[in-house]
Amino acid sequence: MSKGFLFALITALVWGLAPVFEKMGMRGRVDPYLGVVIRTIPIALVGVTGLLFMGRVRELATADLRSMIMIIIGGLLAGFVGQIAFYSALKHSEASIVVPLTATYPLVALVISVIFLGEAITMQKIVGIGFIVGGVVLLR
Repeated sequence: MSKGFLFALITALVWGLAPVFEKMGMRGRVDPYLGVVIRTIPIALVGVTGLLFMGRVRELATADLRSMIMIIIGGLLAGFVGQIAFYSALKHSEASIVVPLTATYPLVALVISVIFLGEAITMQKIVGIGFIVGGVVLLR
């Protein structure tokens, strides 16, 4: 088993577990915006502490501006806008429906990557798209 595959499995486990806790949190008197802020504070604190602890703060100065801007845009889209939409969905629906539906994001990434990054469409990707669409249809 490759490291990449192992980390992907760990990611799936963690990302499958997190919405359960987030759904429980959204049942209380927490609106989606506040939920995102509450979720973001410890992430920022742990991230900055990690940079300080590992002595890697100076690496921020070595990152090129374009890369930083692209990552910031991605973070704002996924970590802020997407997370507010996700928490809104969790607040108003079942996690067992919301999570699989929002997990169709690879389909969006695939289409955008083909159009804007020039990535190839393969038979495996087409079959994968079919499974994603089929899964969404089954959830309705």
